Amino acid sequence: MKIIGSVKEDLGFEKRVSLTPETIKKFISLKFSVVIESKYGDHLGIKDEVYKNNGALICNSAKE
Repeated sequence: MKIIGSVKEDLGFEKRVSLTPETIKKFISLKFSVVIESKYGDHLGIKDEVYKNNGALICNSAKE
């Protein structure tokens, strides 16, 4: 199994996200598992539920 993961950015330095709900959907269709940190896209108005609905797994922390 191939896994792609991403954690929240330091908003003082970077305000973009590397994974959007649409890119997650594409990775899932290519048989990847995608894991992101909780509240990953909140600062852009993208809630965890949107990511989850597109196939992402949500972790509570970057360490997890």
